[in-house]
Amino acid sequence: MSTYFLRELGTSIVWGEASGSGVTNTLSLDALANGSGRMGAAVDLGANWAEEYILEFRVETGTAPTAGTIAECYLAFSLDNSNWPGKVTGSDAAYPTTVADNKKQLGTPYVLIATADGTTILKQKQWIIRPVGRYVAPVVVNSLGQAFRDEATASNNDSRVILTPYKSYL
Repeated sequence: MSTYFLRELGTSIVWGEASGSGVTNTLSLDALANGSGRMGAAVDLGANWAEEYILEFRVETGTAPTAGTIAECYLAFSLDNSNWPGKVTGSDAAYPTTVADNKKQLGTPYVLIATADGTTILKQKQWIIRPVGRYVAPVVVNSLGQAFRDEATASNNDSRVILTPYKSYL
């Protein structure tokens, strides 16, 4: 007799521009300048959160970035929504990228690497992550050499951080 595991996706948490289509939490990435960072609003995963989540990180620039440049996404976790690593506050605000140790406290980044094909919408593979706290807030750092797209309206912004519960069942 064989045992099979089934996978089920839960409801996605979507960080992006306020009032953007499908956005559930604010992370203001509109025209984020090169060398700048932004932290998003904290989300409560609940008292019983999923063991694994799928992370998708997408960035849209107005001008194609130079091949090999990067955009970084970090996920900061807190057990109590008060004590955050790396100067994260749990609110949508500018992130202090001038202090390199701030990012070190957040751990390893999830990185988008610009390609040489002139693409202005950067998407790469998704990552499976395991939360280490009930509350989560994303931090995005732009090192693409170009600003993120300056959006005409929030609804057409393609810069997003998406976190989707990924559950296994017997």
